Amino acid sequence: MTTSQSFKIYEILQKHFQSTEDAKIVVQEIEQIVENKIETKKDILATKDDIFLVKQDLSNAKQDLIDRIHRAKIETIIWIVGVSVLQFVGSILAFKFLK
Repeated sequence: MTTSQSFKIYEILQKHFQSTEDAKIVVQEIEQIVENKIETKKDILATKDDIFLVKQDLSNAKQDLIDRIHRAKIETIIWIVGVSVLQFVGSILAFKFLK
């Protein structure tokens, strides 16, 4: 909770309380409640570092996927060429021995 927010709450409460000490005590208790709530939610809230790491992981995963696709394309081309060569050699041998 910022100082200006605390001061605004203090001003509002001062209108409704007889003494300024009561208003100060209520403001301090509200601040404590807010701080405790933030502490309990700290583990589930994402920080800038958390978001940066997630973006970096996604970027790395994307690059890894692109590399895998590229390798798969090259391997597919190699298999197609290899099978074609084997078929060609097989057909030449078949013609030679069948004549």
